[in-house]
Amino acid sequence: MRLLHTTESHTGIFEITEFTDDRIPPYAILSHTWEGEEITFQDMHADAFHTKQKNGYNKVQRCCHLARAEGFEYVWIDSCCIDKTSSAELSEAINSMYRWYQEAEVCYAYLADVPSRKEFKESRWFTRGWTLQELIAPTKLIFLDEEWTELGSKADLQQAISECTRIPIGVLSGDDDIESFSIAQRMSWAAERVTTRVEDRAYSLLGLFGVNIPLIYGERETAFFRLQEEIMRVSDDHSLFAWRSPDNRGGLLATSPAAFIGSHNIVRFNPFDPFNTPFAATSTGIDLKIRFMGIGPRGLGLAILHCKEEGGEERLIALYVRDSEFLTMERFERVHSEVFKRLDLRKYRPSQYPMRQMIIQAGRLTRHRKSKDRGKCDSITPDIYPDATLMALMGFGEPHALLQAAERGLEDEVWLLLTRSDIEGNWRSPRGQTPLIYAAQNGHETVAKMLAARRDVIIDSKDDEGKTPLWWAAQAGHEATVKMLVEKSIDIDAKDRAGWTPLAIASENGHAGTVGILLDKGAAIEVQSPKFKQTPLLAAVRNGHEEVVRVLLEKGANTDARDPKGRTLLLVAAGRGDEERLRVLLENGADIEVRGPTGETPLLAAVRGGYEGTVKVLLEKGAIQSTARGWGGAVPSCSGGASRHCQAASPAWC
Repeated sequence: MRLLHTTESHTGIFEITEFTDDRIPPYAILSHTWEGEEITFQDMHADAFHTKQKNGYNKVQRCCHLARAEGFEYVWIDSCCIDKTSSAELSEAINSMYRWYQEAEVCYAYLADVPSRKEFKESRWFTRGWTLQELIAPTKLIFLDEEWTELGSKADLQQAISECTRIPIGVLSGDDDIESFSIAQRMSWAAERVTTRVEDRAYSLLGLFGVNIPLIYGERETAFFRLQEEIMRVSDDHSLFAWRSPDNRGGLLATSPAAFIGSHNIVRFNPFDPFNTPFAATSTGIDLKIRFMGIGPRGLGLAILHCKEEGGEERLIALYVRDSEFLTMERFERVHSEVFKRLDLRKYRPSQYPMRQMIIQAGRLTRHRKSKDRGKCDSITPDIYPDATLMALMGFGEPHALLQAAERGLEDEVWLLLTRSDIEGNWRSPRGQTPLIYAAQNGHETVAKMLAARRDVIIDSKDDEGKTPLWWAAQAGHEATVKMLVEKSIDIDAKDRAGWTPLAIASENGHAGTVGILLDKGAAIEVQSPKFKQTPLLAAVRNGHEEVVRVLLEKGANTDARDPKGRTLLLVAAGRGDEERLRVLLENGADIEVRGPTGETPLLAAVRGGYEGTVKVLLEKGAIQSTARGWGGAVPSCSGGASRHCQAASPAWC
């Protein structure tokens, strides 16, 4: 710490001496507002004559003379005892400043704009950010007017000071520990104060909350976000979030102390537990465990803080938040931030406001213009359900309420029901179907996401027929729901009682997009149903689903798999004269000489059917002509007229 000697040296200037922490002598300290030409650290080491000519030197001189007259050898003045050209030194000084004012023997508050005690409360000194800690920290504080005449001490003037700052007299007198006041109350003391630099609105409050952060000038409002995040590391006081401002940018953290202007009466209050659960800042927002209650459509709810207004009824402060992550109750953003909800929990059932682990967005650094639609969404009155409607939608006394809402895809009702702590997420219908099965079966993607996000919901639950939510979604070709489900930890090849996997049933029903999604996630491509003895590829071919066939072949399906009659796809295609499918199969590696259960080759099957084009394709692809005879040299009968291709394949009998 550098201190200014109160006696001028032989050079005619006050010298600066640096002390280690264990050797700091008693000192006085100056609190003032910066004017035009303040004397800097560099000025004190420059030419004495030049330094004395600056307007700010008179302030330094008068302060030193006053301190010396009161018996102090040293005084600390921020303008000249800190080398502000060193960012490291400036950062250390600002993080230490509250302590330096606290440990000073006396603090002189020089009010350059106050000619008499009458104008005391109008001084600019009471509006500046830095002077807040300089008012609270010192044990002894003397106010001086523009002529350096004493106006009175902090103890003498505490009533007037409290009136113009709204700081309780107990804080000014030292009778009340500053830690006994909530975060919101302390923030409110700085709400109407200003600083030249935006960042200093945060940096000037470090000592008030007993925290330290690195200084990064140029970060603007980020500094105040960082301050609040650091406060969260040392305090579990929910009143940190008890602010009101239209400028919330979707976040739980305020953008400046001004947001706390109406929070001077917010005190800590926890009627549930002796301690709050700690919370932390993460890359996605503020992670905290808090009581939550759904109150409106589109995921509107209340985050219930453990604080209330001082002197009022035991109504907790609650913040309006909206479920912003597909209504899964995992991530929220604050809305309607210009108001609080004072909540009387006696009007509600405990199951309506359970503790919930959630992430609430911290806040954006840039302002976003609201669209017309978003403005309507954030209109408070239309969003909130009347109490009677809310109780009806909550479905108390209706065990099947969640099943019914999920089946119909009623997103708002499902979400509201899931906010209850006593709702059964795996409630089953008479056929064993769960709410998630109903949602998947009917393609209600958002409802399925809500349900799948719950930890108590069994994503692989099976109904009485052994069918899972994924099976039902695949069967109906609900691609978005299938895609969502396969991202979870599930058995992608789970079979129903008939042996159908999700891939097999999707192939059977011709849902090419669903087939592609399942294959991309590793579904078994060659699995056979025990009842029908066919692979997904065989099922798709049998039902004429060309796009599904193409997808399966592109993913490497076995073209030589056999149907229940022992035939491969190539044999079937040749026997039907299906040239297009024949070409596709051959291009994907089908065995051109494969034999059926009676020994016939694809060429023989085509000749038997008299499919000239098919015979031509097979010959062009290298089919062996001699295989046009069956086992034992049997000669087939020509079902059509002799053709040159038939003759080429088997001239002996055409």
